[in-house]
Amino acid sequence: MGKKIILLVFIWVTTNSYSQLHEVGLSLGGSNYMGDIGSSTFIRPNAPALGLLYKYNRNPRTSYRVSLTRMKIIADYTESKNKIKQQFNTPVNKTITELTAGIDFNFFPYEISHWEKGHTPYLIFELAAFHYNKAVSKNDKLSYEPQIGFALPFGVGYKAQVLDHLVIGLETRIRYSFTDDLDDSQYYKENTLKDHPENSKFGNPENNDWYVFTGITVTYTFGRALSYTTQRN
Repeated sequence: MGKKIILLVFIWVTTNSYSQLHEVGLSLGGSNYMGDIGSSTFIRPNAPALGLLYKYNRNPRTSYRVSLTRMKIIADYTESKNKIKQQFNTPVNKTITELTAGIDFNFFPYEISHWEKGHTPYLIFELAAFHYNKAVSKNDKLSYEPQIGFALPFGVGYKAQVLDHLVIGLETRIRYSFTDDLDDSQYYKENTLKDHPENSKFGNPENNDWYVFTGITVTYTFGRALSYTTQRN
């Protein structure tokens, strides 16, 4: 009886694994940050970003996705058009490691059965947890501690299957973080700028920090989708 159950579970897992189309690959591109320091432009990649990506194409309209991305955020006070921000030498140079899970909504049915259905623009909605180093004051000296933050990523993309098992995509994913201290502005305000009466104008405590990925995705497809009933024309 036990062997029969194991056999049935094995058949179910094998069938389920190949009843949908999977994608696994890389995301390559650039990242940028928007907050209390530097430029206020949302999409302005100025640092490298690299990630791993997995997608499970549930049906022609939706895909589940999981990604692990490592990206830098770089900003300088001279890049800001805000004259108050330009007064303080408070640069940003950090690395963020991010884990996301979410869903893609395809504008058009995405199927691998025919070439004419192997491409579509899509919307991206995710949840993210990320690791970064936060500036703190210890014995009146600057120090950094590991910190976990959370964000709501959303974005747009376009993907096209260029070969039987190769998909190329373009994506922009904007993250709204639930912290206002990616740029260490709180540390600067409480320490470096404490002797400046104008420091109350430095930063906006009501606005959290944002960071963005812009680049390409390259994924390998495997598994037989439910709609995969015919060869490509």
